[in-house]
Amino acid sequence: MQLLGTHHVALFTDNFEALEKFYTETLGLPVTKRWDDAKIIFINVGSTTIELLGRDNRSGRVANQYGFDHLALHVEDVDVAYAELKAAGVNFTVDPKNFKDIRLAFFTDPDGNLIELFEEPRKPGKD
Repeated sequence: MQLLGTHHVALFTDNFEALEKFYTETLGLPVTKRWDDAKIIFINVGSTTIELLGRDNRSGRVANQYGFDHLALHVEDVDVAYAELKAAGVNFTVDPKNFKDIRLAFFTDPDGNLIELFEEPRKPGKD
């Protein structure tokens, strides 16, 4: 697996608009990507990004009611990283798939913390 760095930390919230305003207006941090239909925005905090998630995005996740949801690792190729980790015995909760313009997969650490493999932009022809 070729790790490029962390990509983002995801935060769930019931107060999406208030948190968006806090991070973007109060702290002055720029939004780098937004998917309004999915109630997801990415906010640049320098060396990483905050993925702010409206609470409606929580279905099917192993996550808290609010706050930290997952750590995202930016990799060159999700499918290659997935194959390497599967061969090492890692159990995935979400196999590689496309979402919007990215490719992702999710697995958990031994304590059940959710970790995402994140590839951006999605390579053409990947399913």
